[in-house]
Amino acid sequence: MNRKLLLSAAGAAVAVFMACGTAQAAPANGALDSLKILGAEQSNVEQARWRCYRRCWWHRGHRHCRRVCRRW
Repeated sequence: MNRKLLLSAAGAAVAVFMACGTAQAAPANGALDSLKILGAEQSNVEQARWRCYRRCWWHRGHRHCRRVCRRW
């Protein structure tokens, strides 16, 4: 009985700690947003387009599938 009480008290303490100790994210400020916009305007990087599909085949009674991605 003593072990059950100890384990339940330890579990309750862990649950309270996890509930109270959660981290909260701060909102991004305007300086970061302006840097993001500035970087997008001056970027010469072309966006790559990918075409992905599954290639499947049968081998010894089992179906095998692989994902194939190609740029176009």
